[in-house]
Amino acid sequence: MPSHTELQIRHYLAGTVMGPHAHEAACLSLLVCGAFIERIGAGERAYTRGQIAYLPVGVVHSQRFGATGAKQIIIRPHSDWLEYLSDCKTPLADAPHANAPIFRELGDRLLRELANADSLAAIACEGILLELVAAFARRAGSGKSAGKPPSWLSAVRDYLLQHACAPLCMPQLARVAGRHEIHIAREFRRFFGVPVGEFARRLRIDQAARLLARSSASISDIALESGFSSHSHLCREFKARFGVTPSTYRCDRDREAAPQIPM
Repeated sequence: MPSHTELQIRHYLAGTVMGPHAHEAACLSLLVCGAFIERIGAGERAYTRGQIAYLPVGVVHSQRFGATGAKQIIIRPHSDWLEYLSDCKTPLADAPHANAPIFRELGDRLLRELANADSLAAIACEGILLELVAAFARRAGSGKSAGKPPSWLSAVRDYLLQHACAPLCMPQLARVAGRHEIHIAREFRRFFGVPVGEFARRLRIDQAARLLARSSASISDIALESGFSSHSHLCREFKARFGVTPSTYRCDRDREAAPQIPM
């Protein structure tokens, strides 16, 4: 494996829109916080924490970031990684993507190692990256989009992106869509890969994480602002998602930011 890997951690503010563009170099991206919508080809993808994607050279895409903003790890893949993925029948030309708990875990571990900056950080990061590539090879085929969602379903998704921290119910979404609740539930999962409730829950937890990193407000106040019923409710959901309590996450927030780091 080459001795240098190019990594970047990119932060996107809430409401940021990136118009159609393409990259001169292929990349792997891993979403570690936040959410966004990507238009690519004839379809759309809803990205939440734990989403990993491969973008080939020259593929035109655009992104619209939700109310929580986003944080991504951008990785320039080695040629031998791409050979391995090709050998595993990963459809690289189709800009494959996937979301699974393993990618959330690996993303959190990678951020911690990038913040360590000790003599073992480089080899630790390379090991995590290899795990990431292997996991992607196993799961990339399952991340294919169902195509472009109908406009009424996009309206539901956009409503959730803007109002995830407010009280929500299925009859409310049915009024937004002009469709039956059962139809919304079935089609939302088919097009976006997660149930409606889980999509909203991830947005709330990511909003809480953003506030913990940027605000000095109490955890109880952040819980209420992010749509949770109490401090304990936030702690339970936050730990299930991130593996740490909100207070631990807040203590580690300054160690997580890292510029482009050669290894």
